Amino acid sequence: MKDSTSKIIQNNGEFEKVFHLHYSSLCNYALKVTGDKSIAEDLVQDLFIQLWERKTLARIRDIERYLLRSIKFKCIDYLKYRDTQSEIQVEEFPDEASGILSDLTEEEIEPLLYYLAAKLPPKTRTVFLLSRESGLSYKEIAEEMELSVKTVESQMGRALRQLRILLRTLGFLSLIPLLLT
Repeated sequence: MKDSTSKIIQNNGEFEKVFHLHYSSLCNYALKVTGDKSIAEDLVQDLFIQLWERKTLARIRDIERYLLRSIKFKCIDYLKYRDTQSEIQVEEFPDEASGILSDLTEEEIEPLLYYLAAKLPPKTRTVFLLSRESGLSYKEIAEEMELSVKTVESQMGRALRQLRILLRTLGFLSLIPLLLT
């Protein structure tokens, strides 16, 4: 199954569109792993520079999965470099093809959550993150955002539907119950 990004690449190799489509989501993912915004941005920019220089983007079948996996490994490399005394094994990070929930920790899933949340529309993303990250009730979110509780419920429902679709598209079927409950 080809996604819209794959179609963009096939139509004249529009690298810039791919960059703009995925840059902020990848930065959010890298930020959660590295804990440093400028490092996260550097890692994502480095990834795109490598893709540009190698001119391999057009040959990638599932660009979103490729980019997510690539930034994951760039983050691992950075963490290994930064903290050479504390070894980080590749096996400690979630693999997209892995269907084993019991081996995943919240620490490993959180960057993925932020990557996916960055793909939501702004209001929907805010409602979702206030609920999941801040632990606010729908009523508290409604008060903070000056919305009705029904609007918050609607936005949360939309967020969960869109996140399920994204998780399926990326091959993270086993994470749907864990992230979206």
